[in-house]
Amino acid sequence: MLSPYRLITMLLICLCVPFVVAAETDSLSSPKQKFRAGIEAFQNNNLERARELLEAAAEDMESRALTYNLGVLYFKMGDYVSAEEMFRRLLDTPQRALAFYNLGLIALAQDQTSKARQAFREAALASSEDNLSKLARGQLAKLGAPPAPDRWQALLSLSAGYEDNIALFPDSAASSLDGAFFESVNAISGYPFRSGDQSIKTDLQLYGREYTTQEDFNTHLVRLNVAGVHAPGNYRLSLGIGGDQVWQGGKSRENRARLSSGLRKSGCTLGSETAVCSISVDAEQVNAADRYRAYDGQHYRLDTRYQARRHSWRASVKYQVDYDDRRNLDTGTEYYSVSPLGQTLALGLGYALTPALELGTSASYRFNYYRTPHRLEVPEGLLIIRREDQRLTFSIDGEYRVNTTVSLLLNLQQVQNDSNIARYDYDRRTATLGVAVRL
Repeated sequence: MLSPYRLITMLLICLCVPFVVAAETDSLSSPKQKFRAGIEAFQNNNLERARELLEAAAEDMESRALTYNLGVLYFKMGDYVSAEEMFRRLLDTPQRALAFYNLGLIALAQDQTSKARQAFREAALASSEDNLSKLARGQLAKLGAPPAPDRWQALLSLSAGYEDNIALFPDSAASSLDGAFFESVNAISGYPFRSGDQSIKTDLQLYGREYTTQEDFNTHLVRLNVAGVHAPGNYRLSLGIGGDQVWQGGKSRENRARLSSGLRKSGCTLGSETAVCSISVDAEQVNAADRYRAYDGQHYRLDTRYQARRHSWRASVKYQVDYDDRRNLDTGTEYYSVSPLGQTLALGLGYALTPALELGTSASYRFNYYRTPHRLEVPEGLLIIRREDQRLTFSIDGEYRVNTTVSLLLNLQQVQNDSNIARYDYDRRTATLGVAVRL
């Protein structure tokens, strides 16, 4: 005899698929025999008789297969309210993803586009079967909705590069530090808990850069974020906590505790493009090691973004405000502020030359204004000046996707910082070539 789970599996995930054949029974009057007779009536397109028999069977037996078949029958008869009720009964069972997919079809039949998007998204996230996940994502694509993320995602990246001004010395410096480095970026993110519009999202990031000759500048970072997410329709709201630990030269530099919030909206198009808008606010408490004690304090960030795609083109705009309230450095004679108010405007543009090869470029301008004046000893005496920096960054990047998992990456970047205090002027050029694995 086929188990209820096997029956549902045989039904696949489409409401237009015929009913499965019920198990053989010994008694013609048993609920199972009524179930079988109802199936046969449906196959003969006798929907009213099928409804009578299946509802009679449901009075004396509980079966996920029967519940599913009733949902299919009600949908076929146009009784969407009853069909939705049947599939919602399966949301707390192993057939949760299948139920969400069919709820999406019911919403489509009633022209409830937003409700359909949400149901297909839930089906894609909950499914452990590739076929069902692909069908749900295909429905999302037809509806113009952004693709649903996998429940868990991972990125493993390793690059080799060269940097010509590691210590950010000004052009007037007698010497400079340059050298090759290896860089790794590893991240895993996912949803350990999901229920309807509510979920918990976790992100773990590991970053490292090690120079072949300048070990004092080796940098490592561990970052962990946990956020509660509410995602009704095209909106995604999040509120979370997180923390960082940073090492430089093999020694602890600082740790950070963070509160974060964000709002993301898909479908915020200006024309015919596919677009996503977002805004986030972060507040961090920074605790620095003794050597970097001047950086103790708070850091706040407001980040707004617009990202769009149209055919083979992609574009992005970002405006970011950073506010720092740090301890700063007072030596008694001199005073150095490390608490700027910074504003950044960044533009990006990319084009897919082929389905596998994409090239892009970006440019950003950042203005830093240090609220407390510097006090510096110079040959002429004591100089008191408010530091202002203007930083321009240009980059060219390329990605060649070997397959859906492996990509080759190229990045060329130039940074030019122009300060009203000459010792903070610098130019830096970096080139990296690497490979990324996405799981």
